[in-house]
Amino acid sequence: MKKRGITIFLILMALVLITGCGSTGSNSENQAGTESISQSEQAEEASNEKEETSGRIIIDQLGREVEIPEEIHRVVTDRILPFPSVYFLATGRDEDIVGMHPASKSAYEHSMLSVLAPGMQAAETGFASGEEINIEELLMLDPDLVFIRAESGMEELYAEAGIRTVAIGTTGIADGDVMKTINSWIEILGEIYDLEDRAQEIIEYGLQVEAEITEKVEGLEEKPRAMMLFNHIDGQPVVSGSNFFGNYWLTTTGAIDVAEDDVNGRSPVEMEQIYTWNPEIIYITNFTELQPEDFYQNKIEGQDWSQIEAVKNERVYKIPMGIYRWFPPSGDAPLMLQWLAQHNHPEIFDYVIEEEIRNYYAAYYDYELSEEEISVILNPVREGAGGAGGR
Repeated sequence: MKKRGITIFLILMALVLITGCGSTGSNSENQAGTESISQSEQAEEASNEKEETSGRIIIDQLGREVEIPEEIHRVVTDRILPFPSVYFLATGRDEDIVGMHPASKSAYEHSMLSVLAPGMQAAETGFASGEEINIEELLMLDPDLVFIRAESGMEELYAEAGIRTVAIGTTGIADGDVMKTINSWIEILGEIYDLEDRAQEIIEYGLQVEAEITEKVEGLEEKPRAMMLFNHIDGQPVVSGSNFFGNYWLTTTGAIDVAEDDVNGRSPVEMEQIYTWNPEIIYITNFTELQPEDFYQNKIEGQDWSQIEAVKNERVYKIPMGIYRWFPPSGDAPLMLQWLAQHNHPEIFDYVIEEEIRNYYAAYYDYELSEEEISVILNPVREGAGGAGGR
């Protein structure tokens, strides 16, 4: 009986042990399963959270909230002609731009931007012609982001086509104040690409140049009377006046804008008006093929410029073309200020402009210009006006 009791006891203990082992294994599996489900749920929650925050919201220059995608690889710029140059200055990126306006591309091909940003060479232009934008052609470029001119009024058309846009103001953003305009572009690009420090450095340098010049020209009793010839339309000269870039350039660098009281923005004018103004200096933009020699040799058909003081004294200057045409806001805006100030007041400003250009390109484009390249910047060819409209 004693042996039998021991045997039963041993059997019962074995059963307990077996049951206990089985129970322990089951608990481990359940715990592992619970952990697996928990990790899966966490991953799903993280994925959902990422989707919810996959873009950042910025305010564009129409005051709209725009969601910016995390990755931007395909960019189009419409009729904000200088914008590709400012885009490159602010970001250092060139392969992103897959589409630009034909007038931007023409300037690109005849400017230093083609050397500094070879990736833009492949940018398509067929989606734009003059003020017209072909949405179907634009959609074929599959853009991640399109920078549009805020004044165009086309934002709704783009939205209906499902195209994500950022509106950039041009003449309307600061009444023609070039430095305020370009700084606003650089700021928004710095925000989009998380390059605020670089943006601030560029902005501060431009403001420093502007301040140095305005300090020297303020209070001058004698200032030259100057005129900005924008282009020719149907044989008639188009002149820049108040609330436009030319007025900013002239007044900031110590000149009197002869068209300020008679022209708002830019407008065609009769030669009789120019005779009345009789400017001492004429600056020619790169939106026209005209060169100083055309005035000196009186070659412009149907117009006699020979009695204008600027022509008689050979003070007609073609505005340089560096990373872009220097008349509108461009990546080279501080250089334009220095170049103009020196022409308006050579007795005050003793810049060696070639060195200023060289140093600026080294600092902000990380590029060492050759003597030949500097000469090309300061002596732009007629073809640089291609696609811009007007003679």
